[in-house]
Amino acid sequence: MPKFLFALAIFAAAWFGGRLPSLLRDRNVSSRLLGWCTAFAAGIFLGFGLLHLLGDSRDAWSELGRNPAFAPALAALGFMAILFLEHVLLPPAAHSVVHAHSGEPLSPEAAAPLSSGHVPWTLLLALSIHSILAGLALGVERSAAGVWFIFVAIVAHKWSAAFALGASLVRHDVAASRSRLLLLLFAAATPAGILAGSIAGGPVTSPEGRVFDATFSALAAGTFVYIGATDILQDTAHEVGQRAAKWVVAAIGVALTAVLSLWV
Repeated sequence: MPKFLFALAIFAAAWFGGRLPSLLRDRNVSSRLLGWCTAFAAGIFLGFGLLHLLGDSRDAWSELGRNPAFAPALAALGFMAILFLEHVLLPPAAHSVVHAHSGEPLSPEAAAPLSSGHVPWTLLLALSIHSILAGLALGVERSAAGVWFIFVAIVAHKWSAAFALGASLVRHDVAASRSRLLLLLFAAATPAGILAGSIAGGPVTSPEGRVFDATFSALAAGTFVYIGATDILQDTAHEVGQRAAKWVVAAIGVALTAVLSLWV
């Protein structure tokens, strides 16, 4: 399946997820489904980063005759880079919206940018960070099974993030035209990452291509672990009655990637 079809499917899922809150009225059902999707996506991101991408990077560095310790070192760099970007560079309001995936109401500080008179570019950047990085990883991924697993994780995560954004826009009566523009740009972030990753990856047979593949796989592993770990910790901290169910769903995601790592 061509990657541009995956990009179209991800775009459609994000657009639908963002528009769904205005159609869906049963908050209990929607919040429960949203939490399960987030937990499942987090499990896949966590497992895929640790069990697939990091292992691929170690193997690639070894084949290049370099120290395989480059892989975990670069993974740690990727983890710390996105941690710095989200927790230091971005304003607290934008960070709150990034992690509003479990259906909880946004704080007044987080909601304020949504009600402003212009498109909140900083907020859009915050929401798109994970999407662009995940898209890059899908664009670079070579194995068919790996592409499918990343695709499933992205759809679950992107849909839940878009749902949270759409629910916030509905709650705060943001103008329809501005809401559609914000959702459109957010939905396009991952396809843009897929395109960039596909172009930048280049032929893996060349030395430069193999170095890029080994480097980016390790960096992507670190960012995937960050996405998975923070989403799991954030989501399981709410709704006491759902913690066990969300842990099980996340564990299923990790288990699926573990099975994949044995065969791919």
